[in-house]
Amino acid sequence: MDYTVAVGQAWLEYRKQLLAFIRVRVETLEDAEDILNEVFSKLVKVASENKYPGNLAPWLYRVTKNSIVDYYRSKECIEQLPEDLAEEHEKADAIKVISRCLLPMIQALPENYQQPLMLSEIEGQKYKEVASELHLSLSAVKSRILRGRKLLYGSILACCEIRRDNRGKVVDYEVKSGSSCGDCLG
Repeated sequence: MDYTVAVGQAWLEYRKQLLAFIRVRVETLEDAEDILNEVFSKLVKVASENKYPGNLAPWLYRVTKNSIVDYYRSKECIEQLPEDLAEEHEKADAIKVISRCLLPMIQALPENYQQPLMLSEIEGQKYKEVASELHLSLSAVKSRILRGRKLLYGSILACCEIRRDNRGKVVDYEVKSGSSCGDCLG
């Protein structure tokens, strides 16, 4: 499909939703329209490089949020960012830092849990592929991944105190005193 057609379809499908999303977060309609045009300019650039996003809606909203943040930064105003954007950024930072510890924690698990988790969670293989590669039944792979996740979660909780928002999403963490895992957290 020609990228100009795809971008045109995205414009028709998402323009109103994104404009409303932006409009709630900036003062003037003109600024909202400028941000919207910037978002679609980025889409045109990405699409022209044959990198059209697979999951378009999440990509558009992520680029829109970043563009709103850039808008406030460029204004160099005293106003604070809207809370939901600031919280989103903090959540992403906490998750990013915690995820640095996952690989060493997975590698510390017993081999029968480590391999299925590495293949499914890190390499992104489907359960059937993992079963085939490890010469295990599908139910054995599912069971080992489930148990491995529980062990991994226990390792995370032994290392850190995780704080969640009212929807259960990770918003922050704090390394527990006396924990030996502080090396992987920055």
